[in-house]
Amino acid sequence: MRALLLVTTLLLPVAAMTPPAPTKASRLEPLRVGQLQVWRLQDGRISLAASLLKGLDAAEARRMLGGKDAADTPVNAFLVRMPGRTVLVDTGIGKDPEEDSGHLTEQLAAAGVAPSDIDLILITHDHFDHIGGLLKADGTRAFPKAVLRVARREHAFWTEDPSRLPERLRDRAPKLKALFGVYERAGAFRPFDDGEELAPSLRALSAHGHTGGHTIYAFTSEGQELWCIGDLIHFGAVQFRRPEVGVAFDLDGDRAVKIRQELFREAARRKVVLAGAHLPQIVRIIPKGAGYEAVPVP
Repeated sequence: MRALLLVTTLLLPVAAMTPPAPTKASRLEPLRVGQLQVWRLQDGRISLAASLLKGLDAAEARRMLGGKDAADTPVNAFLVRMPGRTVLVDTGIGKDPEEDSGHLTEQLAAAGVAPSDIDLILITHDHFDHIGGLLKADGTRAFPKAVLRVARREHAFWTEDPSRLPERLRDRAPKLKALFGVYERAGAFRPFDDGEELAPSLRALSAHGHTGGHTIYAFTSEGQELWCIGDLIHFGAVQFRRPEVGVAFDLDGDRAVKIRQELFREAARRKVVLAGAHLPQIVRIIPKGAGYEAVPVP
Protein backbone atom coordinates (compact mmCIF):
# COMPACT_ATOMS: atom_id res chain seq x y z
CA MET A 1 0.00 0.00 0.00
CA ARG A 2 1.56 3.27 -1.09
CA ALA A 3 0.49 5.17 2.03
CA LEU A 4 2.38 2.75 4.26
CA LEU A 5 5.47 3.02 2.07
CA LEU A 6 5.39 6.77 2.49
CA VAL A 7 5.68 6.37 6.25
CA THR A 8 9.10 4.83 6.00
CA THR A 9 10.39 7.14 3.29
CA LEU A 10 8.85 10.54 4.00
CA LEU A 11 7.67 10.35 7.63
CA LEU A 12 3.96 10.84 7.15
CA PRO A 13 2.06 11.67 10.35
CA VAL A 14 -0.85 9.74 11.83
CA ALA A 15 -4.33 10.82 12.84
CA ALA A 16 -6.58 10.10 15.74
CA MET A 17 -9.87 8.87 14.49
CA THR A 18 -11.60 8.28 11.21
CA PRO A 19 -12.17 11.67 9.57
CA PRO A 20 -14.91 12.45 7.12
CA ALA A 21 -13.96 12.58 3.48
CA PRO A 22 -13.21 16.08 2.23
CA THR A 23 -16.50 17.89 2.01
CA LYS A 24 -18.10 18.53 -1.35
CA ALA A 25 -20.39 21.18 0.11
CA SER A 26 -20.96 24.26 -2.00
CA ARG A 27 -20.13 26.45 0.97
CA LEU A 28 -17.92 25.98 4.03
CA GLU A 29 -18.79 28.14 7.01
CA PRO A 30 -15.98 29.55 9.14
CA LEU A 31 -15.31 29.22 12.81
CA ARG A 32 -15.01 32.64 14.46
CA VAL A 33 -12.29 33.37 16.99
CA GLY A 34 -12.57 37.02 17.93
CA GLN A 35 -12.40 38.84 14.59
CA LEU A 36 -10.73 35.87 12.91
CA GLN A 37 -12.54 33.61 10.46
CA VAL A 38 -11.08 30.11 10.38
CA TRP A 39 -11.69 27.21 7.98
CA ARG A 40 -10.36 23.65 8.22
CA LEU A 41 -9.59 22.63 4.65
CA GLN A 42 -9.13 18.88 4.24
CA ASP A 43 -6.82 18.25 1.32
CA GLY A 44 -6.87 14.46 1.69
CA ARG A 45 -6.75 11.41 3.92
CA ILE A 46 -4.41 8.48 4.45
CA SER A 47 -4.68 5.37 6.61
CA LEU A 48 -1.63 4.57 8.74
CA ALA A 49 -0.69 1.88 11.26
CA ALA A 50 -1.14 2.21 15.02
CA SER A 51 2.20 0.40 15.41
CA LEU A 52 3.84 3.80 14.83
CA LEU A 53 2.92 4.79 18.38
CA LYS A 54 5.87 4.67 20.79
CA GLY A 55 5.69 4.16 24.55
CA LEU A 56 2.31 2.44 24.50
CA ASP A 57 1.48 -1.26 24.68
CA ALA A 58 0.17 -2.54 21.35
CA ALA A 59 -3.02 -3.95 22.90
CA GLU A 60 -3.72 -0.67 24.69
CA ALA A 61 -3.09 1.29 21.49
CA ARG A 62 -5.58 -0.91 19.64
CA ARG A 63 -8.14 -0.46 22.44
CA MET A 64 -7.78 3.33 22.39
CA LEU A 65 -8.28 3.30 18.63
CA GLY A 66 -11.59 1.49 18.94
CA GLY A 67 -10.22 -1.97 18.20
CA LYS A 68 -8.49 -0.93 14.97
CA ASP A 69 -4.91 -1.58 13.90
CA ALA A 70 -4.78 1.59 11.79
CA ALA A 71 -6.24 5.07 11.93
CA ASP A 72 -7.37 7.22 9.04
CA THR A 73 -5.68 10.60 9.16
CA PRO A 74 -6.95 13.76 7.55
CA VAL A 75 -4.43 16.04 5.90
CA ASN A 76 -5.55 19.58 6.70
CA ALA A 77 -4.61 23.09 5.77
CA PHE A 78 -6.14 26.07 7.58
CA LEU A 79 -7.45 29.27 6.08
CA VAL A 80 -7.44 32.25 8.45
CA ARG A 81 -8.94 35.60 7.54
CA MET A 82 -7.65 38.29 9.86
CA PRO A 83 -7.92 42.07 9.52
CA GLY A 84 -5.99 43.03 6.41
CA ARG A 85 -4.73 39.52 5.56
CA THR A 86 -5.85 36.19 4.17
CA VAL A 87 -3.53 33.50 5.49
CA LEU A 88 -3.08 29.84 4.56
CA VAL A 89 -1.31 27.54 7.02
CA ASP A 90 0.17 24.53 5.20
CA THR A 91 -0.97 23.28 1.78
CA GLY A 92 -1.58 19.54 2.07
CA ILE A 93 -0.28 16.75 -0.17
CA GLY A 94 -1.34 18.15 -3.53
CA LYS A 95 -2.72 16.07 -6.36
CA ASP A 96 -1.54 12.46 -6.43
CA PRO A 97 -3.35 9.89 -8.59
CA GLU A 98 -2.56 7.17 -6.05
CA GLU A 99 -3.94 9.04 -3.03
CA ASP A 100 -7.19 10.65 -1.97
CA SER A 101 -5.63 14.10 -2.05
CA GLY A 102 -5.46 17.37 -3.91
CA HIS A 103 -8.75 18.79 -2.65
CA LEU A 104 -7.32 22.07 -1.37
CA THR A 105 -8.40 24.24 -4.31
CA GLU A 106 -11.99 23.02 -4.18
CA GLN A 107 -12.02 23.46 -0.40
CA LEU A 108 -10.82 27.04 -0.81
CA ALA A 109 -13.57 27.63 -3.36
CA ALA A 110 -16.12 26.26 -0.88
CA ALA A 111 -14.85 28.86 1.57
CA GLY A 112 -15.30 31.57 -1.05
CA VAL A 113 -11.57 32.15 -1.61
CA ALA A 114 -9.45 31.90 -4.76
CA PRO A 115 -5.74 30.99 -4.66
CA SER A 116 -4.96 34.52 -5.82
CA ASP A 117 -6.68 35.88 -2.68
CA ILE A 118 -4.05 34.37 -0.39
CA ASP A 119 -1.59 36.99 0.90
CA LEU A 120 0.51 34.87 3.21
CA ILE A 121 1.40 31.15 3.39
CA LEU A 122 2.84 29.77 6.63
CA ILE A 123 4.48 26.34 6.63
CA THR A 124 4.70 24.46 9.93
CA HIS A 125 7.44 22.15 8.60
CA ASP A 126 8.75 20.77 5.35
CA HIS A 127 7.19 17.28 5.27
CA PHE A 128 5.58 16.65 1.90
CA ASP A 129 2.01 16.50 3.24
CA HIS A 130 2.33 20.14 4.33
CA ILE A 131 3.97 21.62 1.22
CA GLY A 132 2.55 19.50 -1.60
CA GLY A 133 0.02 22.10 -2.71
CA LEU A 134 2.48 24.96 -3.18
CA LEU A 135 2.92 24.39 -6.92
CA LYS A 136 0.55 23.70 -9.79
CA ALA A 137 1.04 20.73 -12.11
CA ASP A 138 3.06 22.91 -14.49
CA GLY A 139 5.54 23.82 -11.74
CA THR A 140 4.35 27.40 -11.27
CA ARG A 141 3.14 28.96 -8.02
CA ALA A 142 -0.32 27.79 -6.97
CA PHE A 143 -0.69 31.03 -4.98
CA PRO A 144 0.63 33.75 -7.27
CA LYS A 145 0.26 36.70 -4.89
CA ALA A 146 1.29 35.06 -1.64
CA VAL A 147 4.48 35.47 0.36
CA LEU A 148 5.74 32.09 1.57
CA ARG A 149 7.24 31.90 5.06
CA VAL A 150 8.92 29.05 6.90
CA ALA A 151 11.22 28.97 9.92
CA ARG A 152 14.82 29.52 8.84
CA ARG A 153 15.89 26.71 11.18
CA GLU A 154 13.49 24.29 9.50
CA HIS A 155 14.54 25.28 6.00
CA ALA A 156 18.23 25.02 6.90
CA PHE A 157 17.72 21.60 8.48
CA TRP A 158 16.43 20.15 5.22
CA THR A 159 18.49 22.02 2.64
CA GLU A 160 21.86 23.28 3.90
CA ASP A 161 23.69 20.04 4.67
CA PRO A 162 21.92 16.88 3.44
CA SER A 163 24.64 14.72 5.05
CA ARG A 164 23.08 15.54 8.44
CA LEU A 165 19.79 13.96 7.40
CA PRO A 166 18.97 10.28 7.82
CA GLU A 167 20.12 8.54 4.65
CA ARG A 168 16.57 7.66 3.59
CA LEU A 169 15.69 11.38 3.53
CA ARG A 170 18.69 12.91 1.81
CA ASP A 171 17.12 12.91 -1.65
CA ARG A 172 14.54 15.36 -0.32
CA ALA A 173 17.00 18.28 -0.11
CA PRO A 174 17.24 19.02 -3.86
CA LYS A 175 13.48 18.58 -4.25
CA LEU A 176 12.81 21.09 -1.49
CA LYS A 177 15.35 23.55 -2.88
CA ALA A 178 13.64 23.37 -6.26
CA LEU A 179 10.16 23.81 -4.79
CA PHE A 180 10.99 26.80 -2.59
CA GLY A 181 13.16 28.19 -5.36
CA VAL A 182 10.04 28.86 -7.45
CA TYR A 183 8.83 31.29 -4.77
CA GLU A 184 12.32 32.62 -4.08
CA ARG A 185 12.88 33.60 -7.73
CA ALA A 186 9.61 35.52 -7.59
CA GLY A 187 10.79 37.42 -4.50
CA ALA A 188 8.07 35.68 -2.48
CA PHE A 189 10.05 33.39 -0.15
CA ARG A 190 10.98 34.83 3.26
CA PRO A 191 12.35 32.49 5.94
CA PHE A 192 12.03 33.88 9.46
CA ASP A 193 14.10 33.64 12.63
CA ASP A 194 12.87 32.30 15.96
CA GLY A 195 10.93 34.99 17.80
CA GLU A 196 10.31 37.11 14.72
CA GLU A 197 6.89 38.81 14.58
CA LEU A 198 5.19 37.77 11.36
CA ALA A 199 2.32 40.27 11.50
CA PRO A 200 0.35 42.14 14.15
CA SER A 201 -1.36 39.54 16.37
CA LEU A 202 0.48 36.69 14.63
CA ARG A 203 3.55 35.05 16.12
CA ALA A 204 5.53 31.87 15.59
CA LEU A 205 6.05 29.43 18.47
CA SER A 206 9.08 27.15 18.22
CA ALA A 207 7.96 23.52 18.62
CA HIS A 208 11.07 21.66 17.51
CA GLY A 209 11.10 17.90 17.93
CA HIS A 210 8.91 16.49 15.20
CA THR A 211 11.40 18.11 12.81
CA GLY A 212 14.40 20.36 13.34
CA GLY A 213 12.37 23.57 13.07
CA HIS A 214 8.72 22.54 13.48
CA THR A 215 6.69 25.69 14.18
CA ILE A 216 3.25 26.54 15.55
CA TYR A 217 1.44 29.70 14.45
CA ALA A 218 -0.44 31.63 17.12
CA PHE A 219 -3.16 34.10 16.10
CA THR A 220 -4.68 36.48 18.66
CA SER A 221 -7.91 38.46 18.39
CA GLU A 222 -10.05 40.14 21.04
CA GLY A 223 -8.39 38.21 23.84
CA GLN A 224 -8.86 34.84 22.16
CA GLU A 225 -6.14 32.64 20.68
CA LEU A 226 -5.97 30.21 17.78
CA TRP A 227 -2.93 27.95 17.41
CA CYS A 228 -2.30 26.12 14.15
CA ILE A 229 -0.27 23.32 15.68
CA GLY A 230 0.93 21.37 12.65
CA ASP A 231 2.14 17.95 13.81
CA LEU A 232 2.25 18.61 17.53
CA ILE A 233 -0.20 15.69 17.76
CA HIS A 234 -1.03 12.87 15.35
CA PHE A 235 -3.29 10.33 17.12
CA GLY A 236 -5.94 12.46 18.83
CA ALA A 237 -7.66 9.42 20.34
CA VAL A 238 -4.42 8.55 22.13
CA GLN A 239 -2.16 11.56 22.61
CA PHE A 240 -4.65 13.93 24.20
CA ARG A 241 -5.26 11.40 26.96
CA ARG A 242 -1.65 10.19 26.90
CA PRO A 243 0.52 13.13 25.77
CA GLU A 244 3.66 11.23 26.80
CA VAL A 245 3.11 8.76 23.94
CA GLY A 246 5.29 9.44 20.91
CA VAL A 247 5.36 8.44 17.26
CA ALA A 248 8.09 6.69 15.30
CA PHE A 249 8.69 9.46 12.78
CA ASP A 250 9.53 12.28 15.22
CA LEU A 251 13.11 13.38 14.59
CA ASP A 252 13.72 13.88 18.32
CA GLY A 253 11.10 11.83 20.13
CA ASP A 254 11.94 12.98 23.65
CA ARG A 255 11.83 16.64 22.68
CA ALA A 256 8.59 16.19 20.72
CA VAL A 257 6.92 14.69 23.80
CA LYS A 258 8.27 17.42 26.09
CA ILE A 259 7.11 20.26 23.87
CA ARG A 260 3.67 18.68 23.44
CA GLN A 261 3.27 18.38 27.20
CA GLU A 262 4.38 21.97 27.77
CA LEU A 263 2.18 23.47 25.06
CA PHE A 264 -0.86 21.39 26.02
CA ARG A 265 -0.59 22.68 29.59
CA GLU A 266 -0.44 26.26 28.34
CA ALA A 267 -3.26 25.75 25.80
CA ALA A 268 -5.55 24.28 28.45
CA ARG A 269 -4.77 27.08 30.91
CA ARG A 270 -5.45 29.81 28.33
CA LYS A 271 -8.38 28.05 26.63
CA VAL A 272 -6.62 28.21 23.25
CA VAL A 273 -8.39 26.97 20.11
CA LEU A 274 -6.23 24.23 18.55
CA ALA A 275 -6.19 23.47 14.81
CA GLY A 276 -4.21 20.30 14.08
CA ALA A 277 -2.99 19.30 10.65
CA HIS A 278 -4.02 15.69 11.32
CA LEU A 279 -7.08 16.06 13.53
CA PRO A 280 -10.64 15.81 12.23
CA GLN A 281 -11.93 18.78 14.24
CA ILE A 282 -10.82 22.11 15.68
CA VAL A 283 -10.82 21.76 19.48
CA ARG A 284 -10.10 23.17 22.89
CA ILE A 285 -8.62 20.94 25.57
CA ILE A 286 -9.42 20.62 29.26
CA PRO A 287 -7.40 18.69 31.85
CA LYS A 288 -8.70 15.19 32.58
CA GLY A 289 -6.74 12.84 34.80
CA ALA A 290 -3.12 12.74 33.65
CA GLY A 291 -4.06 14.04 30.22
CA TYR A 292 -6.71 16.08 28.45
CA GLU A 293 -10.12 15.86 26.89
CA ALA A 294 -10.52 17.45 23.47
CA VAL A 295 -13.77 19.38 23.07
CA PRO A 296 -14.81 20.31 19.52
CA VAL A 297 -15.29 24.04 19.02
CA PRO A 298 -18.76 24.63 17.54
